[in-house]
Amino acid sequence: MLKRTIRPANAMLYASSVLLIIAATIYCAVYKELPAWQLWGAVALSVAATVWGLYYVTLCYRISAEAITRCVYLHRTHSLPIKDITQASLDETDANGIASCHLTLSTAAGITLRLSSDVLNVDDVQELAEDLRALGLLPPAEKKEE
Repeated sequence: MLKRTIRPANAMLYASSVLLIIAATIYCAVYKELPAWQLWGAVALSVAATVWGLYYVTLCYRISAEAITRCVYLHRTHSLPIKDITQASLDETDANGIASCHLTLSTAAGITLRLSSDVLNVDDVQELAEDLRALGLLPPAEKKEE
């Protein structure tokens, strides 16, 4: 299994959105004469958007031969040793030409880690699934008839 890091597909979109929200808040605070409650409301929403955006900007999965580790806010939140994986499932769909892929990994201790193409790049999730197939943790891929 190749050592790699998987990040959200739209991490830069989240980062730029947060920067635009902060810039708009600063603009309103400096150039607009707003009542105090509106200004504090804008600041509170700006802080909430920053926390939301930084979650997705810092979210990553570190893959190694030993473990799959989920990190958020530059802090390790979950680590799933490869040797402890007892159940793995892959759910792939293709609706109207849009591919979707959900990989669920579980241990006997009840720890579950779900990697989804809703946030991550579908190719990265499928590549990890192929690695898990090579290790015998996932069944072989079904062959599609054309």
